[in-house]
Amino acid sequence: MGKTPSLTVTLEAVTPLFLGGADPYGAPELRAPSFRGALRYWLRAALGGVYGDDAAGLHAIRRAEARVFGSTEADWGGASAVVIQCKCKEVQPRPVNYGLEKDVQTQKSGKTVSQPSGRDYLYWSMSGFRGRPSRQYYPEGSRFLLELRVRPGVSDNDQVFQEAIAALWLLVQLGGVGSRSRRIGGSLSVLEPEEACGFSFVLRSENPKEIAQELGKGLTAVRKLFQQHHPEGRNLSLSNPSEFDILHPTVCKVWVLGIWRSSAQAVEAIGVALRDFRTYREPDHTEVAKWLTGTPIQTVERSVFGLPLPFRYSGKGLQGIVQGRTKPPEKAINRRASPLWLTVSKTDRGQYVGVATLFCSRFLPKGEQLHGRQDRVPALSPPADYRLIEQFIAEKFHAEEVPYA
Repeated sequence: MGKTPSLTVTLEAVTPLFLGGADPYGAPELRAPSFRGALRYWLRAALGGVYGDDAAGLHAIRRAEARVFGSTEADWGGASAVVIQCKCKEVQPRPVNYGLEKDVQTQKSGKTVSQPSGRDYLYWSMSGFRGRPSRQYYPEGSRFLLELRVRPGVSDNDQVFQEAIAALWLLVQLGGVGSRSRRIGGSLSVLEPEEACGFSFVLRSENPKEIAQELGKGLTAVRKLFQQHHPEGRNLSLSNPSEFDILHPTVCKVWVLGIWRSSAQAVEAIGVALRDFRTYREPDHTEVAKWLTGTPIQTVERSVFGLPLPFRYSGKGLQGIVQGRTKPPEKAINRRASPLWLTVSKTDRGQYVGVATLFCSRFLPKGEQLHGRQDRVPALSPPADYRLIEQFIAEKFHAEEVPYA
């Protein structure tokens, strides 16, 4: 019997790593379930690009996903074929309490207003509110080991292993782990090995255009691997927008936003860009004020960045928007994860690259609308598309779109 495939990678936190344990407000914990969940998400996105999102495709995706990372249904494989373990590399990193920086003074409509820093705008919920303590995190530079090992006796162990490594590549290049991972929290880099299963984990280019080409080759290689492993799914049926986050050129766009000298500079610059684009933005600023008084409006454009969307008006206190079903109202759901992933990668030359990934999936399930926390406000239609996010990328960055097939 041949040796079962395994890989141990040395990971480094590029940005604050908010990994909650048994006590989410206690010390962060390196736990395998955090990484398994993240890897499962990216594996599902890659499989969606092969099988599509109709009923038959979803069934095939669930089976293929269960083959790699297991399922609660024993008929679909039971335990995960890939064992994941993580531990500190040498010394246990010292957790840090998240603290707010000083507000900055900016000009808006001819007035001086107080705004959070870019960092705090991205990580605002980690600072503690409503009587909750601030979150603790492992700081940038913390290092640890992540092992992926195929269980003995697994059939097609090479295929299972390669798909797990491809999911890891996507996680490192486009995603993150832990809280605020879609807003640059928990970005990771691989120190060693630099390559596995033909995937290079380290970015080597020096400018945004070349980095975009480098990422594009990697994304194309990921898709080619899954197409080879699942040839029966090539004639896929894919909606636009898709029913869930899918890695496919028609429903997923990736951009290189820029290069910075430090992780802190990248976080601050991207956070400031997002803050300035969204804050007091019209027509939302005026339209939402009307909506709070019960006046019908068409939609709230900024909600496309994710829900809930908090906003504040002088004398009216903090309000919010939630998603939910019109009937019955008690079925309201208060969160829609952002379709936009923001992450920071580290090159072999010690530069820091901002990457944005937009999944053009259905914003709300069919029949659902936007709702306010107040009973008096009417329900609203969700945003029709993701043009506002694309406008954000175009206005705030000299971005290079990542080409892939």
